[in-house]
This record gives sequence, structure tokens and C-alpha cells, in this order.
Amino acid sequence: MSQRELTILPVISISPSKICTYSEVHWTPEKPRRGATFVNLDPNQPLHPKFINSDRTANGKISNIARKKISTALDYLLLMSSEKTVKIHKLNKTVKFRICFITLTLPAKQIHSDNEIKEKLLNSFLIELTRFHQVKNYIWRAEKQKNGNIHFHVIIDKFILYNELRARWNRICNKLGYVDTYQYNMKQFFSSGFKMSTSKSDNRTRAQQIKAYQIGIKSDFRSPNSTDIHKVKYITNVKAYVSKYMTKDPQFESSASPEEIQKLLCKGRIWACNQELSDIKNAREYIDNEIQNALQETVKKSECKTFSSDYYNVYYISINQLKVLSPDVLFLYFARYMSEHFKFSIQLVT
Repeated sequence: MSQRELTILPVISISPSKICTYSEVHWTPEKPRRGATFVNLDPNQPLHPKFINSDRTANGKISNIARKKISTALDYLLLMSSEKTVKIHKLNKTVKFRICFITLTLPAKQIHSDNEIKEKLLNSFLIELTRFHQVKNYIWRAEKQKNGNIHFHVIIDKFILYNELRARWNRICNKLGYVDTYQYNMKQFFSSGFKMSTSKSDNRTRAQQIKAYQIGIKSDFRSPNSTDIHKVKYITNVKAYVSKYMTKDPQFESSASPEEIQKLLCKGRIWACNQELSDIKNAREYIDNEIQNALQETVKKSECKTFSSDYYNVYYISINQLKVLSPDVLFLYFARYMSEHFKFSIQLVT
């Protein structure tokens, strides 16, 4: 066997929220199997078993790897969703928005599997958003309510009127009969006229319940309140606010039985995003003297939070900071990357 030569090259990775530096290992003339360079630098040694076999299975909880992927997807979705002004002709008003953060619930008790709900309802909803509302980027997360029903948090990059959104989701939900069931339940409950809800989780006042009842009567109970749009316009740290919903794990009472815990765990995939966000990679460059000097100067000026290990360094510097501190080097590398790979002009971001 010919002798292989080892070359270690320093790399910088730039994302919208941080910079990472690490060493990349190259063997010549032949690249080793995936993972070998992180286990043992001797190419003739076998891989550790953990790099061959994995016992990871979907268990209804967010793994650390998934959290990182969601964080990266959020970074780029927010970056490419700069503030926009939209004219709402129906209401004769103009609104400013950046992202639309939606929660989707089922109008009635869930009687289908989680995977069937995702396949027949959520998937149809996302397809229609891209087709009829030109939604380009989205991220969704599934979790269970206390009543055992699955519900979804969805982030999109387009503004959609709440009534249009609700009508679309309710129509799709009724593919599996959930609006029909809701209508039947409401007519049975209010068969003798208005009465207060008996649900312990219903915190609405009497006035609020009367108003909801009157709205239900007008629509013949065919328009359940199954969607909610979160207001994020005035939230300072939008990513932190959204991440809280997208990456939290289910919470259980200490006395919860195994059966109760399983009831509150989603089956199958619990999050995803559109293909472009899923495939996204950070801007990477091999570090030369120019980049090294620019990085050192930027870190010094920013006084940013840093994290270091034996394998990598992380500098928490946002892309907007780079635009000011290193416009001709680090920011320029990232701007070119976004333009070449996503046809997105970073100059539009404020």
C-alpha cells in the first residue's frame, strides 16, 4: 500500500449568526472513509463501531443534532425574510411583516395516526401555501397538546390573512372529517342555546365565550378556531422567540405513567423544512492570511461571546455585525455565497 500523506487545512464557516473555525483533514492520494479522520488519523485502522451503526430512532423528542439543524434553518429563513410592506386591498390597509408564525390545531378529537395527519393534512397545507401564496421557505414542528391531539407550529416567509389561512386549513382538515365532527359536537353542546364551556382548560371569560358562540352560529359551526398567528413584529429577538416553540421537548408531570407519556409523544417525523433550507450549508473558505487577519480584527472589535474546544472555535458574530466590522473580507465572502447559491442579495438585509 502506498504511503498516504496527511494535510490539515484551517477552515472558516460563516453563518448568519456566528463564525466557526476548524481544521479539515485531507489524505492524499485517497480520501478515507467518512468519519475516519475524527476517530483515528491512521487510515489503516478500522472505524469505531459507533460510526457504522446507529441506534437512534424517532422518539418524539428533539435531539441536539435536530436543534442545530433547526437553528441553522431559522437563521437562513430569517435572513432571507427581510421586512416587507404588504398592501391588503380587502382591508384597505398596509402592514409591515417579516415572517408569519402559525399554529395549526385539529378542530376535533384526533382519531387518525400522527403520520396520517401529517401526510394528508399538513402536507396538503404546505403544498397549497407554495402553490397559491408563493411561500418559498418554511419550517414546521409537530407536538402534542395535553388532550393528545397533534398540532403544528409553522413558520413561513409570506403574509397571509388570518381568515384565508383558517379557511384553507379547515377545508383541508375536513378531508378526514374533523370539521364535520366539530360541527356535530357544537350543535349537540348548544342544542338548548348558549352555555358556558365545561372544559377546565378553557380560560375565556363569559363575554368571550358568548362572542365565540355568536360567531359559531353565523357560520353554522363550520369555521372552528383551528389556526393562530403569533405576533412577532415587536419582539426584539425573533429567533429566540420562535426557537422556543420549535425546539422544546414535551413536558410531563412527575406522576405521569408510561402510557400517558406515550400519548404526548408524536410518532414519526416531528419537524422538517423546505428542500432549499434543508440542503443549506454555511459559507466556507480556507483560511489565508487575509481572512485570518480580518477574523482577529473583527473578534477584537466586536468583543463577542466565544466558545472553544480541541476541535473548533465559535464566535457569535451576526452577519449585520460583519457588514460593519469586515465589509470587504468576511462579509463579502458570505454575500457572494448567498448570491451564487440562492440568488439572494445580502445587501437587502438591514
